[in-house]
Amino acid sequence: MRGQVASELFSRTELFGGSIKAMKVLFICYANVGRSQVAEACFKSRSQHDCDSAGLAVDERIAQMKLPSKKLKHTAIQHSVRYIKRELGLDVGEKERRQLVPEMIDAADLAIVIAEKERWPSYLKESRKVVFWDIQDPVGMNDESADEVYRQVQHRVAQLVAEIG
Repeated sequence: MRGQVASELFSRTELFGGSIKAMKVLFICYANVGRSQVAEACFKSRSQHDCDSAGLAVDERIAQMKLPSKKLKHTAIQHSVRYIKRELGLDVGEKERRQLVPEMIDAADLAIVIAEKERWPSYLKESRKVVFWDIQDPVGMNDESADEVYRQVQHRVAQLVAEIG
């Protein structure tokens, strides 16, 4: 990953006259419950840049599960919420999940997608802003296995922050 993000940044640096501006990073997973939430929380605690998170199927999952709201505290599986609180000291229960839309990609400088490529909408596949992190979806895993997935996400975020600040 080191070369991919760094070379993209250096290309943008040349466009902006030699200085790196504050970036907007968007973390994307399938339902905006686990991997993207952990990435966002970790990035916010380590980086000078702005970030957000979204999911490919937030609206669909909320409708299917008949959840009362988009708040993380209403998700059926609370493992990521507990993990973020335990490992990063942040309570994200009141945070609302966000459905990915093309305008979010347009507004981002970098989109990190942590979702299976066959689930991606065409506008995501066509974007030059996208970097793919191949990290398994923890749905259906026991707590120990899900923790390992979230540690992988944290490791990748630490690598990204080492590159871009």
